[in-house]
Amino acid sequence: MNQKKTTSLLKCLGSWLVIPVVLLFSTALLAQEARLTKTEFVSLPGQGVEVRMEFDTPPAMPSSYMIDSPPRLVMDFSGVINDLGQRNIAINTGIVDSVNFAQAQDRLRVVTNLYGAAAHDVQVDGNVLLMRFREVVAAPTGNSNQQASSDSTMPSQSAAMAGRTRVNSIDFQRVEGNQGRVIIAMSDDRASMDVMREGGNIVLNLSDAVLDPSLAKRMNVQDFATPLEFIDSMASGSGATILLRPGSDPYDYMAYQTGNQLIVDFKPMTKREQDAQLENQFPYTGERIDLNFQNVEVRAVLQIIAEVAEMNLVVSENVGGTTTLRLKNVPWDQALDILLKSKNLDKREIGNVLMVGTSTEIAERERAEMESQQQVQELAPLVTEFIQVDFRRASDMRTRLEEARLVSERGFILADDQTNVLMVRETASQMEDIRRTLRRFDIEVAQVLVEARLVTASTEFAKEIGIRWGASNTSNHGGNPLVINGGANDEMFEIGDTGQFVPGMVDLGVGDATSAIRIGYLGSSFLLAAELSALQSDNKVEIVSQPKVITTNGRPAVIKSGQEVAYQTVEDGEVNLEFKEVVLSLEVTPQINPGDRISMDLKVLQDSLDPNRLGGELLINTNQLETSVVVNDGDTIVLGGVFRNDMENATSKTPILGDLPVLGRLFRYTRETETKRELLIFITPTMIRESLAIQ
Repeated sequence: MNQKKTTSLLKCLGSWLVIPVVLLFSTALLAQEARLTKTEFVSLPGQGVEVRMEFDTPPAMPSSYMIDSPPRLVMDFSGVINDLGQRNIAINTGIVDSVNFAQAQDRLRVVTNLYGAAAHDVQVDGNVLLMRFREVVAAPTGNSNQQASSDSTMPSQSAAMAGRTRVNSIDFQRVEGNQGRVIIAMSDDRASMDVMREGGNIVLNLSDAVLDPSLAKRMNVQDFATPLEFIDSMASGSGATILLRPGSDPYDYMAYQTGNQLIVDFKPMTKREQDAQLENQFPYTGERIDLNFQNVEVRAVLQIIAEVAEMNLVVSENVGGTTTLRLKNVPWDQALDILLKSKNLDKREIGNVLMVGTSTEIAERERAEMESQQQVQELAPLVTEFIQVDFRRASDMRTRLEEARLVSERGFILADDQTNVLMVRETASQMEDIRRTLRRFDIEVAQVLVEARLVTASTEFAKEIGIRWGASNTSNHGGNPLVINGGANDEMFEIGDTGQFVPGMVDLGVGDATSAIRIGYLGSSFLLAAELSALQSDNKVEIVSQPKVITTNGRPAVIKSGQEVAYQTVEDGEVNLEFKEVVLSLEVTPQINPGDRISMDLKVLQDSLDPNRLGGELLINTNQLETSVVVNDGDTIVLGGVFRNDMENATSKTPILGDLPVLGRLFRYTRETETKRELLIFITPTMIRESLAIQ
C-alpha cells in the first residue's frame, strides 16, 4: 500500500516538473529573433513593384494596415531585428517611392511609401516575404454624353501618337563570352535614351516613345546563363521604361545606339575585375567612421583620425583653427582628405607616420629637399664599375640605359660587344639604379618553335569521245573518171589491214586517244570507213609543305625555300633579264602572353610553277596568307583554306548531222574535264623549354 502511494506521488511530481520545462523550452524558442538580412525589388508591368525581403529564419505573417493620405503600407513584425545596416531604401520605381525601417525593441515596423493609391499582396515563402504593389486606376465616371466625347477624342490621340517613335520589338541574345545583349528596335532614331542604375537594376528610359501593349510584359532570360535575368517593359508617362534586372554575380554593362536599334550589353566580371573597378571608382579603403563636431580644433580631429588609422601623427605648428564636420559612415582616409582640402592643408605618409602641414609649407619643404639632393648628387664622388651582361648584347643594354636617362652629365657608359661588358662611371646611388635596371632587362629570353603545314591536294578528271568518217567513190562517165572524196586537209586513214587508205570527210576524233575502234567497207569503186576513239584520265596530287622556324620572343623570323625564275622584260626597246622568286616562305613574329598563350603575326607564302604557259610565258601559282592569331602553347590552329573546283563541258559536231536524234551522236565530239584544288594551312607554336633543348 505504501509502495502504491509512493508511485502515485512520483507521477504527480513528474507531471508538475514537465510543465516548467515545457514553458522554459517555449520561452527559449520565442526568444530566438529573426533577422532581416537583405531587401531588393523589381518592377512589374503597369507601374507595379515587387519588394523581396529575406530573413535568416522564416518570419511570422506581419500585421499590416493601409493609410490613404499620404498613401503608405505599414507592417509590424514581432521578434524581428533589422540587420540591413540602413533604415531607408530609395526605390523610386513604379508606384513605390521608398521603404523605411523603424526598430523598437523586438518589433520591426516597415513603412512602404507610395506615390498613389495601390493594391497590395503580402505572402511568406520560407525565409522570404514578398510584397507586390499594383497601381489602382479609378473607374471613369459621368454620363453617356461624356463617354461619347471621350471616344470622339481617340482619332486625334492616334494621330498624335502616329508622329512619335514606336518600340517595334524587344529581343534578347546570348553572344560570345557569356554576354547578354538586349536589342530594342525602334521605328526611327529620334527617341533619346537615358540609362541609369537604380536599386541594383539598370533602367532604360525612352522619352517620347510609344510602347506597344503587347510588349508591356516581363521576359525571363535566366536559362541563357548570362548576367541578365529579367527584362520588364512598361509605358511610363509620355515615354517607355525598360527595366533590366541582373543576377547577383558581378557584371558590367554598356549601352549604345546604332541607327534605329538601342543595344545594351551585359558582360560577366570576375571578383578581381570588380574589385579593380570599384577601386578606380572609389579609391578610399580605410575603416569607416562617424564624425559630428561643431567648432572643434582641427588638431583634435586629426588626432582622432590618426587613432582610427593606427598611425603616428606629426602636425606642423602652422596648422590651427576650428572646423565643423558631420560625416557618417565615411572611410577615414576620405574624411582626412575632406578636412585637409577644406583648410588648405596637405599631408605626406612616411611608413606609419602621417605628417600634416599647410600646402605652401609642404611644397616649400619638398623643393628644398630636391635642391639638397641635387647638390649632393653633383658633389658625390664618381665610381667606376665593369658590369657583365649575360643574356643580351652590351650595346643594346647601353641604349636602354641611355633611353631611360640613368646616366647623368657627369658620368658615362661604354659597351664592348666582344666581351659583352659595360663600363659605367657614376655615383654610388646612380650605380645602384643602373644595376637594378639591368637585372630587369638582362634575362634569358624564351624561344618559340613555329611549325606550319601547308597541304595542297588536286584532283583532275578528263573524258573525251569522238568519231572520224572517211569515204571515196570512183566511176566512169562518158569514158572520163569521176572521183568523189572528202577531207579539208586530205588526211587519210587505213581500213584495217587491207592497205587501202580512205580520205577523211568528218574529223571529230580524239587526238591522243587511248582506245579506238575502226570499221571499214571496201567495194569495187566505193570505200567507206569510221573510227570511234575515246580517252579518259584521272590524276591525283597531294603536296605537303612543312616549314619550321625557331626565334626568340618578340623577334621576327623568316625561312624560305625555292628558286628564282628568269623572265625577259622590254623597256624602250631594250630587253632585260629579271628574276622572280618562286618560294615557300614563313615569316612570323611571336609574342608570349600570360597563361602560356602565344600571339603571332604570320605571313605564309607558297608559290609554284604552272606547267601550262600563256603565249610562251611562265605562269606562277601563288597561295598567300597574312594574319594575326593567339594560340595556346602546343595547340594547332587552322588558319584558312582555299577550295577551287573547275568544270568544263565541250561539244564539237557536224552541222545538221550532229543534231539528228540518236544518229547525231555519230557526228559529235564531247569532252568533260573537272579539276579540284584544295589548300589548308595549319600552324603549331611551341615554347622551347629546357627539357626539350639539346644538352
